[in-house]
Amino acid sequence: MAALSHDNFNSWCPLPNTNSIPQRTNSPKPSKEFTSQASLNKQVYRLSAAVRCPTESFDDNGDVDEDPRWKSFDKFHQVLQDLFPLLLKPILLTAHQDVVPAISLSNWTHPPFDPFYDGQYLWGRGSSDCKNNLIGVMSTVESLFEQNWNPRRSVVLAFGFDEETGGVRGAAKIAEELERAWGHNSFALILGEGGMGLTTIGNYVYARPGVAERGHMDASLVLETDGGHSSRPPPHSDFGIMAEMIVALEKHPYKPVLTQENPLRGYLECQARYTPHELEPWLRHALGHDDNGTEIGERLAAERGPSIRFSMQTSQAVDIIRGGDKVNALPETVSAIVNYRIAPHDSLDIIKKNVTKYLEPIARKHDIKLQGFGNVEARNSKDKLGRDELDSTEKSKGTLYLKSLNDLSPSPISPTNVDNDVWHLFSATIQQVFEDTSTLAGKKVVPVGDIIEGNTDTIMYWNLTKNIYRFSPARDGIRFGVHTIDEHIDMRVHLEGMRFYYDTILNFDAAEV
Repeated sequence: MAALSHDNFNSWCPLPNTNSIPQRTNSPKPSKEFTSQASLNKQVYRLSAAVRCPTESFDDNGDVDEDPRWKSFDKFHQVLQDLFPLLLKPILLTAHQDVVPAISLSNWTHPPFDPFYDGQYLWGRGSSDCKNNLIGVMSTVESLFEQNWNPRRSVVLAFGFDEETGGVRGAAKIAEELERAWGHNSFALILGEGGMGLTTIGNYVYARPGVAERGHMDASLVLETDGGHSSRPPPHSDFGIMAEMIVALEKHPYKPVLTQENPLRGYLECQARYTPHELEPWLRHALGHDDNGTEIGERLAAERGPSIRFSMQTSQAVDIIRGGDKVNALPETVSAIVNYRIAPHDSLDIIKKNVTKYLEPIARKHDIKLQGFGNVEARNSKDKLGRDELDSTEKSKGTLYLKSLNDLSPSPISPTNVDNDVWHLFSATIQQVFEDTSTLAGKKVVPVGDIIEGNTDTIMYWNLTKNIYRFSPARDGIRFGVHTIDEHIDMRVHLEGMRFYYDTILNFDAAEV
């Protein structure tokens, strides 16, 4: 957001000027063509063909050349080639081909890979996440080629196949090749999936592309001792010690802080300007005066709960505990994994230091050595009585090994200042398209960045541009069942998304940004 005058609420949340969008010369047909009945029929057919292919991505997938489960993608590629004969040339496409596995099949209203169109919704795994994006992007580009469109600007679209399991085989390799071929910071814009869609409040619609993602770290705790027979147990077995350590971590949750840099603040400032009566009475004043965000963050989290808390706070969740092999044998190894999703104001180093700090006293209490996060010895401080901790030469009763897995720092925050040419054009395009849709007729669209709590393939593309916007253009309440049963999407929203992709490509082609 632009610099604010905090005593002038009217300066908050400036909007782009749609009149600044360049006039198109020799332009193809307008994007409204995608809302016709003929376009709807074509897209139901195309998206159904895509959903019919079970491109499931499992956590235990092996390498592409070795694991036969990747073979489903071969069929999908043939389907895409048949659907888009003019398009599948040397072009990279934005979206991801894979879907999460379909489970609890008996609970689905319609089989997940037998797409069903009921006249409004298309049902099936991938219809909302995210083959709708994939088919929408390909359809708009295919349409441009059908019209003999001759672009001025190269359009490169990235298209991964393992986003649901981290993107290490797909997007990561694509990113390496793009940076090798095009160079560092070589793209004007990256448009990916995600974001918070479009939220309607009264006569205003907040379009909320994700301009930042939280970081990620899994803290692995492995406690090793000599074990023994259950008939002669110590006061605390490995499970008891590990339980005490978990309680120590959970006693120290991270605090919600709404910093000036957090994109959520910009969204709340927009609401304070355009729909102030829908906010808590105290919030507008607080936004203008609480500069460090501590008080406002804690109060918002207390009043609104998890729906907003974890956009401002690092989350900490103990997800996995393992240990023990036999009922009459004390475990020799007990392990736990704690998942952290790291808020923009925190860091990997902060998390690692805190984990070590909270676990050291417990390790010392039980005569356990601690080796943490790459350090041979992580215990050099004094205890509360000023005594030296257990010396490494003394006989300990075991060792606690700390290791971080899947480290990812919080993402860079993409620009949302209307003085930034890329954001101005991108956000103006959002206004242009959605203020012209029948479903939002008469409403004012307010584009504003937000933070997404998960991660997408865009984590692999940070080196390519600072202008990364994660936006699946969908209104609230029209996409259902993402990552669960009965996934389905309103096909009218799919058509609106096509209009957005189409106009984004054409507007950026006409612009000089």
